Amino acid sequence: MNRKSLYLQTNGKIMVETEQYKELSRVPRTLSEPNNGANLDLLIESGGTIMHDIIIFAANTQMKDLFGDMWFSIEDFCTVMGYDRTKLQRKLTEEQKTKTFGQLTPVYKTEYEGEQIEHPIETFFESALFSLGKNTLSVGYTVNGVTKFKFIPILESFDIKDNFGTKKRTKRLYKVNLSKDLKNMMFTGYNLIDLKDYRCLPNKRAYRKFYLNLSKMILLIKHKIQQGQEPEFTLTVDELAKHFDINIANNHDRKKKVIATLNAINKNLTQTKFEYEFVKKENEKWAYSVKFRFSEETLKYFDEKAKAIITAKYYEGLKDAFLRKKGVQVYETYKYRDCFIFGSGSFNEEFTEWAYSDADMEIKNEIYRNTYIHVLKMPPKENCIVNMADIRPF
Repeated sequence: MNRKSLYLQTNGKIMVETEQYKELSRVPRTLSEPNNGANLDLLIESGGTIMHDIIIFAANTQMKDLFGDMWFSIEDFCTVMGYDRTKLQRKLTEEQKTKTFGQLTPVYKTEYEGEQIEHPIETFFESALFSLGKNTLSVGYTVNGVTKFKFIPILESFDIKDNFGTKKRTKRLYKVNLSKDLKNMMFTGYNLIDLKDYRCLPNKRAYRKFYLNLSKMILLIKHKIQQGQEPEFTLTVDELAKHFDINIANNHDRKKKVIATLNAINKNLTQTKFEYEFVKKENEKWAYSVKFRFSEETLKYFDEKAKAIITAKYYEGLKDAFLRKKGVQVYETYKYRDCFIFGSGSFNEEFTEWAYSDADMEIKNEIYRNTYIHVLKMPPKENCIVNMADIRPF
């Protein structure tokens, strides 16, 4: 079993302690889409995939108290995501500020001992937060055979809390509020990653972004097994070279570089190790396609078990409660299932807005408690906290 960093909320701050069990975390599936990857490839001087990693961290953290205020320090972030704190606290150069903010000069304002204080957004970490607030993710979906794209916000807001009585930056705390659409994807459209494997990868864009693709492969292969298909996923060398930012004209040398990169990634993984081989497709002269497979043990590892059941039933319970508020009788709720489909469902936006708001908290807490007891035959530890992250995936 892996050692897992857990977050306990004490006086609004996330504390870290250790326990033995899986370190699985849900990641919005849309993060592995190439168009979104390019959109988030900003501020790379701060070290690799900072934009992706803030979303992953915020998603995992927010699921620990779906309706609560989860504050964290930059040290908490670095511990979980494998970063060097000093790099994230460096200030942007004037050129980088212009590239990131344009003509804006973002600041956050607070009051300390009766004095109004303005603090500029100028470190790599805070600038990445600000940039996420300005950006959107595209989500593709199909309606009546037509492919559409919807653009959703990444962050609803972020907050900074500072102790201006000290110059130590470690005293600064952050709270990141994902958009309601992105929260919804943690129930309806997510892949699973192992956080230990993820943070053990060198913080290079090619490595960590490819890991997100490995998580997508695992999901698809498990679906193939259910359909009685071959448990494999195939990419071409050219597709992999694009993933890894390999710009080598010679086919042989490009293939060698892809092999070296795959091996470098694989040697850093424990739970997500993959097997691969080069195969020749029907119209190929050389073995220029790569077939990926995962061991049965690996596929079994990426299973949330009770957690998946509880979250699915909780989400269905929310939809039923929403319909009851609309005056729909219990025996008629089945007629409205298509109304919650992303992009095309007539209730989707209204339901999403309600589901993650402070409205009807007693109902939402009761649904979670009843679901938890129904599945695990015991009440949750915190009666008033909807905590989806720390349900043990045994």
